[in-house]
Amino acid sequence: MKALTGGRYHVETGPAPLPYAVPAQFRFEENDEYVKYGHAPFHSGGRSDPYWTPEIITQTWFMAERGKIPISGAGYGGPFAGTGFDAIWLDMSEIVRPTRDGIHGREYISTAVDLGRRPDIIAPGELPALRLLELPIPVIFNPYPLPAPNRHPFVAVAMAAHRLHTLAIIDPEEWNADLEPFAEALAPRVPVAHLEALRHLWARASYVELEGADLADATARVHVVNPDAVVGWRLALGPETPQIAADLVRRGAAVLHLSADEYGQTPAGSITDALRAVHRHLVSAGRRDKVSIIVSGGIATAEHVPKAIACGADAVAIDLTLPIAFGCALWADRTHCGAEAGEFDPAWGGQRLVNLMAAWRDQLLECLGAMGMREVRRLRGETGRAIFQPVEEEQFRALFPVVHLDGHDTGPGEPPTMGDLRWTPEVLQAAWVMAATGQPPTHGEYVGRSGGGFDLLRFVFEVEPQWRPQAVVEPPDVDLALPLNRRGFGPQITIPLPVYGGGMSFGSVSLQTMLARARAATEIGTFTSTGEGGYPDELVPYQDVIMTQVATGLFGVREETIQRARVVEFKYAQGAKPGLGGHLLGGKVTETVASMRESVAWISLYSPFPFHSVYSVEDHKKHVDWIKAVNPRALVSVKVSTPTDVDMVAVGIYYAGAHIVHLDGGYGGTGAAPEIAKKNIAMPIEYAIPKVHQFLEKEGIRDEMVLIASGGIRTPYDVAKAIALGADGVVIGFAELVALGCTRIADCEKGKGCPFGITTTDPEMSKLIDPDWGATRIASLYRAWMIVLRDILSRLGLRSIGDLRGRTDLLRYLDGNGRRS
Repeated sequence: MKALTGGRYHVETGPAPLPYAVPAQFRFEENDEYVKYGHAPFHSGGRSDPYWTPEIITQTWFMAERGKIPISGAGYGGPFAGTGFDAIWLDMSEIVRPTRDGIHGREYISTAVDLGRRPDIIAPGELPALRLLELPIPVIFNPYPLPAPNRHPFVAVAMAAHRLHTLAIIDPEEWNADLEPFAEALAPRVPVAHLEALRHLWARASYVELEGADLADATARVHVVNPDAVVGWRLALGPETPQIAADLVRRGAAVLHLSADEYGQTPAGSITDALRAVHRHLVSAGRRDKVSIIVSGGIATAEHVPKAIACGADAVAIDLTLPIAFGCALWADRTHCGAEAGEFDPAWGGQRLVNLMAAWRDQLLECLGAMGMREVRRLRGETGRAIFQPVEEEQFRALFPVVHLDGHDTGPGEPPTMGDLRWTPEVLQAAWVMAATGQPPTHGEYVGRSGGGFDLLRFVFEVEPQWRPQAVVEPPDVDLALPLNRRGFGPQITIPLPVYGGGMSFGSVSLQTMLARARAATEIGTFTSTGEGGYPDELVPYQDVIMTQVATGLFGVREETIQRARVVEFKYAQGAKPGLGGHLLGGKVTETVASMRESVAWISLYSPFPFHSVYSVEDHKKHVDWIKAVNPRALVSVKVSTPTDVDMVAVGIYYAGAHIVHLDGGYGGTGAAPEIAKKNIAMPIEYAIPKVHQFLEKEGIRDEMVLIASGGIRTPYDVAKAIALGADGVVIGFAELVALGCTRIADCEKGKGCPFGITTTDPEMSKLIDPDWGATRIASLYRAWMIVLRDILSRLGLRSIGDLRGRTDLLRYLDGNGRRS
């Protein structure tokens, strides 16, 4: 079966709303279309399935209905990391890479894969018969996993596979004449013991899957009748699978379908670990390229596809996702389930699966584009294109003594009813108190419940009461000032605390919010950034504290705005959507916003990634030189995300002549970003800071660069921890919005934005934020943070914020195993 006869692969999506009430009682915030990561999934509390989560179920419903990628604002609010697929972040590449955008750009990225065995040798003049099956997407359908009271689920799955030009594996008992129109897409799974009795199923099939003993002999028998068939052999993943797989390939296996349970677990551990073991063993045996690998079991969401392929698969097969797409909630069903009852038109069900796969494919394209890859085949087994949390965590933990506090649970907590696991009610309330009073809260918390990163770090005085500093320093004597230029060229600029405001573009937030931030920065003496949406004239009176941003879309970038700025920031990538450009959805692109961005009103705007004019460090240097030529009085900051080679990126920024390296970690805030990007691409800022700090030290250039960190900085304690890890200072964004009353409902991306008027472009809702009131709140937050920072440094016996840089010896890492090391 050939996927295409010519041209690009295209999936025709269409609306397919549920014809019946959903059987689950999930909790949705105002205007929510699915459960957000880290938000409480139920009104009455209670635990959910740890694998097939409410987030996965409801996002699947959303994609199946609309065929669109789930996008929301605010940033990721879920657990720091998990196991299996949740212990992997996909890598991305910036600056030194070609531009790739398979969705919004003109580039074509192939998601096609081949199933089958290639010949070892092709003699000159010989054209051997190839048994290869090309699929346009690396996803096939497993047999329908739930009991079906009628034929509707089977017909819907077959219909969708046929439209997608992929495969639907069917068990013999599922076959019926109503599947005949879709026969080209059907792949019978045949027990070897019943091979002859089921000949009518496999005699014309393009792919046949066998299970049982004597697989090589059974395959030969299939090829006698159906010489062009690609034959796969099904094999459960376990400790002995690598050796068994190598033996099967030696005996002629063309396709191995490796399976885990529905939770992605195997006797050899998680599906990701077991799959990597098979792949590595086949590579070491010199047999990997002779066989295609399909993996199934726990493939629950779009991110699992590229992660499975990076671990060694060629394609994946899905199962429980099929009934979820029809509206089933699995464990969460509380009422009659129309999906399980088959109460739907098969054509509607087929459209739901087509929509879902279209959304999955678009997310795969985004991941491949972030890595600069042109085809998914090149991702197979490329573990260097993934970041494995256990590896990074081991290196991170080695930086600190590890302590255990009795009764302290270090794992992710239950999602709260307000905020999320990162911005808990306690963290939100502490910020509101500081914004209202300018003083630290008498009661409050400075850590969340994400179960990792900053939330597991404590300063030594917090967990070791007997510890005493070497010097006595009073809080008023602590110097918080941060020089922003350590190079031998450019102006000298110093801010009174190691914090300034990050980029928030006109359109992602209201003009009133921008004015509040600018007035607060003026009052404190720090900076705030325009973001990539242009430089409104209303900000000109505050130009001494306005950083202007030059991002990949070049929206609103003019020489006169560059000439106003004391600091110009290049944004190559953003932590909340690393490897992707900026997103401003059409509902927020008003006439005013469109005029500022020189675009068309009410049309969504997607910045490219990366700069179309930058393919090397040398090209990047030309960008830096351009800014210096336009405005010799400006410092140049370069904002990048956190790929695995972020340390090398930082060195390239140094040699390009920039003054500031700005690292933006994966869990930061955003006006709008795909869920897959917020959660799954690039590493958290906690891992990136020491990696870059130590590498710059080894290169002998650390004291010439200002290293700024952002992406998940919520509290003054996070600021101090980031500096102790190796940063010079931090950028905050979401904390300023919390000061204005944000509660993390994560509706920032919608047409009118949030109900508080913070992230809106609606003229009436914008009036909810008075710029003077907002400036007072943000400035008060900064003042409270300065009090807390001086207290931290005083308790550590340090006289300046610079003395804290890189002092990981003053941090302690909490774990829950009762040991101290």
